[in-house]
Amino acid sequence: MKKLIVALALAVSVTPALADRHYHHPHHGHYRPGWGWIAPAVIGGAVVYAATRPPVIVQQPPVVIQQPVPPVYVQQGLPPAPLGFHYENILDANCNCYKTVLVNN
Repeated sequence: MKKLIVALALAVSVTPALADRHYHHPHHGHYRPGWGWIAPAVIGGAVVYAATRPPVIVQQPPVVIQQPVPPVYVQQGLPPAPLGFHYENILDANCNCYKTVLVNN
């Protein structure tokens, strides 16, 4: 489609410059041969330049997806204690080690 538009624009801009090349109008005053091509050439050049430019690509901003904030773990990687409870380290007699347990307030 662009090539067709460019070809038509060139044909329209060049045709007037070539059609009346050596004809002299006695009522126009001094005859200056060869200067009738400048305006069509400038217009044709502008059309060709505009038609051959690459298309402007508008870059979309990146999509940002926010993840929900994970819950805050306070003590030894454990979730916060529910209302009415708290954590305590208690010695387990079976393994002779300390275990963290939820204790009622």
